[in-house]
Amino acid sequence: MARRGGIQERRNSDGSVTYRAQVRMRGAPPLSKSFSRKTAARAWIEQTRTVIRGGNAPSGEAERTTLREALERYLREPPTQRKTGKPLKGWSRLQNRVKAWMVNPLAFRFLSQLRGADFASYRDERRKAGKAESTIRIELALISKLYNVAAREWGMEGLRNPIKSMTLPGMANARERTLQPGEEGALLEELQKAGAYMAPLAELAIETAMRQGELLALTWGDVDLPARVARLKDTKNTEPRDVPLSTRAVEILKALPRSLDSTARVFPVSQDEVIRTFRGACVAAKIEDLRFHDLRHEAVTRICKRLPMHEAMRVSGHKTPAMLMRYYHPKAEDLARKLA
Repeated sequence: MARRGGIQERRNSDGSVTYRAQVRMRGAPPLSKSFSRKTAARAWIEQTRTVIRGGNAPSGEAERTTLREALERYLREPPTQRKTGKPLKGWSRLQNRVKAWMVNPLAFRFLSQLRGADFASYRDERRKAGKAESTIRIELALISKLYNVAAREWGMEGLRNPIKSMTLPGMANARERTLQPGEEGALLEELQKAGAYMAPLAELAIETAMRQGELLALTWGDVDLPARVARLKDTKNTEPRDVPLSTRAVEILKALPRSLDSTARVFPVSQDEVIRTFRGACVAAKIEDLRFHDLRHEAVTRICKRLPMHEAMRVSGHKTPAMLMRYYHPKAEDLARKLA
């Protein structure tokens, strides 16, 4: 592999000297960088040539692009779903994570300079701050995705993904939180104080096992009350599914204010409002460690008591029994009664 380049000495107006190191090798973009010491310039040249020979040529653009600038581009050019071309589900929440990274000190460094050790330090700091392992893992996954996009789609070939060279936080244990005796009534009573939609939203989640996002995206055109079916177009795995409605689910929907516009949402409330109101209701009802998504756990557990596994999967939308079992949490005493 032919090579050119070297070190150029430049004297500045204040009398100081700068050494500009250059590397030009066939099959790789020309690279250059300035140093205050000649020994540092020589070391950079040798290191860069070694990397290029190994087939991992750093991108000149990656050496000129800070993590913050890459994050800004990520916001301008959001990742999309392969099938629909629409932004990924949960993009609004992902935007908040991007913005949080943009003010981190690491964001002001160049992409090519960041190493696994830098993000390992970030991981440890987040742990000391009391953040959950799953939260830290999600935050680092965003950076990993960003590096992959930069290397594959933004012309920064050879850019190494620093997240792959560090130990990621462990996967969080699956939650097994379901409603305890008395909690459902107390929760619904508090939610009823928050307007016409919050209590029916929670009750329908318990009755159908639909996710929060699926419920909030549901329109009146998706609801076929005579057939007792809710047709979901916007699901987590992007595949539509039909959800059978129990007698109680039909009653809940019939009691809601209904718009003549088929595109009108059944629950015209925002996700932020749901999260905020649900938390407040739990505090008022003295219910600890309960999240809206736990209502899906409760729903699946109840459905599995009434339907065989393959039918329960059709209701919940799970692809495999293993996925369903993450949400099915029967009580030991109930199983003991079946064994009697």
